[in-house]
Amino acid sequence: MWNRVFVAAIVALLFIPAAASADSESDCQKGIATLKSELKKKHPKPVQDQLQKALKNAQKEDREGDWDECADAVKAGTRALGK
Repeated sequence: MWNRVFVAAIVALLFIPAAASADSESDCQKGIATLKSELKKKHPKPVQDQLQKALKNAQKEDREGDWDECADAVKAGTRALGK
């Protein structure tokens, strides 16, 4: 009986990081879409440059599967907007 409970608990714990990773990936992709949308708008040149750099970094981290770093790049882009 205890073996089944123990195994069930371990299996449940293994799926928690996968769910968190899926959220991070989704947040990353939404952030990339936001940065692309903002780049289509008129902004001062320094802001445009920062948005472009943030987008480039976010896309790189997305390709690498490093969604926490992607989220950081997206945050850098939104800081450039003053949001």
